[in-house]
Amino acid sequence: MVTRNISASDSLEVQAGRTRGPIAPTGRASDADFSTERSKGSVAPVSSTVAVPAGRASDAISQAARGSGVVAPVSETVARPTGRGSGGLSPVLQNLITYAVAAAIIWYAARGVSWTAVADAAGRARLWLFVAASLGGFLCWFLGETLMYSRLFSYFYGPTEPRELLPTMSAVYFLQIINSYVASSAFVLFLHTRKRVPWMRGVGTLLFQAYLDVMLISILMLAAIVMVPTSPIRLGLDYAAGALVAAGFIASFFLVWGARLSSGNWLRWIYDRPTFASFRLARPPLYSKILAIRLGIFLGVGFSLYGQFVSFHIPIPLAQALALTPFIVAIGNSPFSPGGIGTTQLIFILGFARFAAREELFALSLAVTAFNLVVRIPMGVFMGKPLADEAVEVQRELITEPTFGQV
Repeated sequence: MVTRNISASDSLEVQAGRTRGPIAPTGRASDADFSTERSKGSVAPVSSTVAVPAGRASDAISQAARGSGVVAPVSETVARPTGRGSGGLSPVLQNLITYAVAAAIIWYAARGVSWTAVADAAGRARLWLFVAASLGGFLCWFLGETLMYSRLFSYFYGPTEPRELLPTMSAVYFLQIINSYVASSAFVLFLHTRKRVPWMRGVGTLLFQAYLDVMLISILMLAAIVMVPTSPIRLGLDYAAGALVAAGFIASFFLVWGARLSSGNWLRWIYDRPTFASFRLARPPLYSKILAIRLGIFLGVGFSLYGQFVSFHIPIPLAQALALTPFIVAIGNSPFSPGGIGTTQLIFILGFARFAAREELFALSLAVTAFNLVVRIPMGVFMGKPLADEAVEVQRELITEPTFGQV
């Protein structure tokens, strides 16, 4: 008989029955900060608890594993909490819906396109230049993000070398073309199994990174609108300004005045949540470091985009390509688009309509999508064993032997 006891705490922890030490402070966030977080329950000794996000840890890992085909579904080997059914959509159905949406977007973008003209545009392209530009952009993105996440995780959870993250990064990039919704769960799995981080604390760290991305994209969009007034990105002025104001409010809340609120204030309740421990512990030097690395990635992607246009003989100014890069990054990598399929075609045709014919832009967008698939699919081989080992370890933690007095 397999049993799981889920407490009512904010981090939703379950008894693990494994002897581990507490998460050690890294020296970048002070010992006093970690002591405070430990007293709030956000940095809990793993010797007594292992966190499960909303009782569905097995589901998230199962979806990622089932989508990649390298790990048996955890949900089939770990008993669900008493009284809960399977619920939700199966991963296969989720993937079918996602790809159906992507196909619908492609169909919409391809309306009125002459496929003969698309083939002619592809045939005139300089393949060597396209591959070189695309490979350069991909390496900039992959290696840059590996460095960025290693710095982020090192700040909160101890030294994390980039090479230690390579299998996890491969898993994320591969899963993005299968199920974008669960791709980031590979990061949470890495933090839990390698750094002994409670599940919801790991989710909060990824939310912090996403928050920094929104902040930087908003800044770059506003800068692009000012520097290149003729760019189509000007349509996003209000959204960028609103997002930047919201990002500034959140930063001031966690850095300045949130800790000064009384314990009965509802905003103080939000401030104290274990999930937001990364927001509380982060200091301005970390903000600047992560934003600088991400800015370098965006610039590399912008130059890669310009090289791709040149390879298809599309005369677009470098400033226009760089100006639209933040918007392409924000929309092209959205969760509802597997590997940018569909959204890439729509952005190219709408965003660069005045620089080239619809058929040329559609041919380039298809080439970009095909290249992304070609370089990401082999990553499933490199991620297989590490992801399987981590999933097996989680199975062992979630399955506990029945003891006297358990219900």
